[in-house]
Amino acid sequence: MRDTTMTSRLGSIVAGLLILWPAAGLLAGEKVDLKPSVLESEFQKVKYEFALANAVGAEQGLVMAAVGEFDENAEADSFKRKSPTRAMLLSLAVPGAGQFYYGSRIKPFVFLGAEIAAWALHIKWHSDGVDIQDQFEAYNREHWSRSAYEDQYLMYAYGVNDDDLASATEVSHHLPDVRTQQYYEMTGKYDQFSWGWDDAELNGLTLDDFGPDSPELAVTGPSTTPYSERRELYEEMRDDSNTKYDHARKMIVVSIVNRLISGVEAYISTRKHNEALGPSDDAFGRLDVSAQMRSYHQPNDTPFLNLAWKF
Repeated sequence: MRDTTMTSRLGSIVAGLLILWPAAGLLAGEKVDLKPSVLESEFQKVKYEFALANAVGAEQGLVMAAVGEFDENAEADSFKRKSPTRAMLLSLAVPGAGQFYYGSRIKPFVFLGAEIAAWALHIKWHSDGVDIQDQFEAYNREHWSRSAYEDQYLMYAYGVNDDDLASATEVSHHLPDVRTQQYYEMTGKYDQFSWGWDDAELNGLTLDDFGPDSPELAVTGPSTTPYSERRELYEEMRDDSNTKYDHARKMIVVSIVNRLISGVEAYISTRKHNEALGPSDDAFGRLDVSAQMRSYHQPNDTPFLNLAWKF
């Protein structure tokens, strides 16, 4: 029993010396090699790799957040309810605006492009019509003579120099006193005015071949209507001008139809957008109610409510 106790004490002393030996060496100024154990080395290695992985993951998270921020903001509106009435009114004002409002990124360019094309063609064709009109009006002033029509034709055939004074049934149109749109139309359109063209001839005879009191000069039908190449060219010019004006007017109709289609499409698509989000959880979310007093200085004044419906 005594030997066991002595052995135990001796072991304790040895262990203590082993523990204190490095410290004693340090106190004595000796260099002591304190190498970590294999377990401590592996533990430090795991801690380093774990910290490095966390740092990389955090950095990647910041990058992904920065990249996805734009997409997140861009798609945020797709989860909001939109007003179908507002979308329709926007598209009626500017085709495609309602489509942009409810979130489409292709249809706005389609409707707006159609609107721009319609107005561009309208401006072009209207301008072409004006140019041709200027040309045929100048051509009329150069080759159609009011004097030849009134002082020669009317005087030779009917004895009057004003179609208002002629009682013949074939003189059914009356020339305006000034060069209006009707003036330029009548002088080319109706046979009654054909003798006013400076190249008019009938069976090889011109207006100068007739004299006063020549009733055979009267234009009573196709067989007595003189031929004028310049009159035919003039009518072609008028027809071209009218065609350009007609095309320009059609483009206005196209613009109106485009706005209507855009408005209806915006209304329907916005409703479908809202239906896809599910039923509204607030039936009165668009109703704004506020109470006010008309005057705070009148004690007998009564309050009133303001009701506003947002659409």
